[in-house]
Amino acid sequence: MYAMQTSILPNIGRFTAIALFCGVVFVAHAGDEPPFEKLPKTLTASSVLPGMTLKGDGYTINESVSNDGFLNTYKIKSDYGEFTVVGTDQLRARIQEIQATKALEELERSDAFKDAVKGSVAGMVEGGKSLATAPVETTKGAVKGMGRWMANVGRSVTSSDPHQENVLKTALGHDVTKRAYALDFGVDPYTDFEPFQERLGEVARAATAGGLITSVATDAVTQGTMAGTVVTVTSLAGLKEVLKDNPPGTLTTINRKKLQAMGIENHQADALLRNYNYSPTGMTLMVEALRRMGTDMKGREIFVAHATAAPDKVIARYMQQRAEMIANYVTETGKGNFIDLANESWLMTRSGILIGTFPIDYLAWTPELSADAQLASEGLEKQSATKGKELWIEGQMDPVARKTLEGRGWKVKEKVRLVNRSKSAGSSDKTPVSSGTVGAGKVTPRP
Repeated sequence: MYAMQTSILPNIGRFTAIALFCGVVFVAHAGDEPPFEKLPKTLTASSVLPGMTLKGDGYTINESVSNDGFLNTYKIKSDYGEFTVVGTDQLRARIQEIQATKALEELERSDAFKDAVKGSVAGMVEGGKSLATAPVETTKGAVKGMGRWMANVGRSVTSSDPHQENVLKTALGHDVTKRAYALDFGVDPYTDFEPFQERLGEVARAATAGGLITSVATDAVTQGTMAGTVVTVTSLAGLKEVLKDNPPGTLTTINRKKLQAMGIENHQADALLRNYNYSPTGMTLMVEALRRMGTDMKGREIFVAHATAAPDKVIARYMQQRAEMIANYVTETGKGNFIDLANESWLMTRSGILIGTFPIDYLAWTPELSADAQLASEGLEKQSATKGKELWIEGQMDPVARKTLEGRGWKVKEKVRLVNRSKSAGSSDKTPVSSGTVGAGKVTPRP
């Protein structure tokens, strides 16, 4: 059993990327303040997670949910202990990890896995024989992959990235196997969920030695244990091969090249890539989202500057989600450019509509939001070409806040999720999502 994990509720409202956004939105006027909400606010899981299974195989989500005005904090009781997670997206990921951990346990009990373990020594012997019986063909294959292998080993020695596997595991192919299994189960290979990482390590070590093919192994168990889980890995699936085949050091090189191609200066790209609050997966997804915004997208350096400042993993995940939301908006709904408004990155469409897309769970009306109003409202007034203002959030909004917003000219869309329908990274598929029930536009209700 794992010890309870606790999390200090992040004062996310003090982070510039969110606090100043709220200052822009909630323009205060003397004597015009509606009643503020007291924080933390207590919500119910059944109301903020409609359609989501609160009790599944190996886990139960506590009905009581704490909200800091932006993100929800959830408590989960599981077969591996009690855990606290911040953010609905992180909750979905944690449930996926719990289910994947159980699937790995089932895999370890399967005949295929047991056979692989038994044949691990024989497999290594057979691998040695192949060099003697077919030296030319095998050597050609080895030479072809030698450059990448040596580079990967070199990076594992010199890299300061805490996610990089050590040299021995890199040389044995252990890290590649781990990534393959994790991605087949729809889990970030670099998750900090210890129960999954422990099981993943056990399976990868045996599978590497025994030659167990991941697709065969996962197919044997996903029909049961993983059936019915909420897989929120559309973008993860699109980059599956890239994430599987490349260790953190190589991903950094790939991401740096993408950022350079977007016109991001080297020093700014390096600063972002050295922020290890982002997992290698999260960083790769965020950079790919920035790339998907198109070659004619201007102002991405503004977003990169704010993403670089992410002070912890919660904010890093928030910025990754936000990049994906904006990319999906641009590819599905309308082109635009980033603008710096009150020291925050906003999207201004080519038609002059100011768009804010935010992965917020529950937006509350608080004194902290009103405190930044004057600075932000002055920045908004300078955008004389603005023809409209829209706010899109994935979660819900306090009714008082919504009424205040709409009274001040904002078009509000709640419970929406911009969906990336492309089948793979770089796909040109721009099939629009269906209209939702919260206003015009290509949106879809978030489950």
